[in-house]
Amino acid sequence: MLIDKYKTLRNPAEAEIIIKKSRFIAVASPVNNEEEALHFIGQVEKKYSQAKHNVFAYVINEQIQRFSDDGEPSGTAGRPVLDVINRKGLVKVVIIVARYFGGILLGAGGLVRAYSEAAVKGIKAAGEAERLLHQELTIVLDYHWLGMVKRETENAGVQNITMEFGEKVGLKGFLRPDALEALSKRLINITAGQVIIKAGDFTYI
Repeated sequence: MLIDKYKTLRNPAEAEIIIKKSRFIAVASPVNNEEEALHFIGQVEKKYSQAKHNVFAYVINEQIQRFSDDGEPSGTAGRPVLDVINRKGLVKVVIIVARYFGGILLGAGGLVRAYSEAAVKGIKAAGEAERLLHQELTIVLDYHWLGMVKRETENAGVQNITMEFGEKVGLKGFLRPDALEALSKRLINITAGQVIIKAGDFTYI
């Protein structure tokens, strides 16, 4: 069953902190699925291949959540990053923290705090975003109705409107599912039924 909305990250981003000469570089990104998360982790590990540790955590949904300490003491690295993601209520998110060891041991508590702080900074740099469920909408109409129909779709909150021009106009966009029926009735009414309306796949915007 599709959920109505979810919180994720806005953009991929990096953030860095230095604690007792150790560098912690957090790389955070939104992802659509586990495959994307693993691919992103691989890319970051290559970029920071000289780091002593490349710790990661990702959350796709409640069922798919993974983390790795990558050689750090168990529970001091990947788990704190995962906990930060969950405390923020984020899903479809991956965070990798590359650590360049500075020669000073931080201890278990120090590592937990460092990786948690790095994860928080990575999330702040990426920005949080709410994605809402939308349904694809296609409207086919005569040119005569274009101005009126476009205005009505914009007023109804249709997003990412595009148009194709041929014998008729094809107007496409994305609309919240609960607004679809009202808009359809409105367009049929103002065009005296001279419009074709097709609802398509669901997506998040």
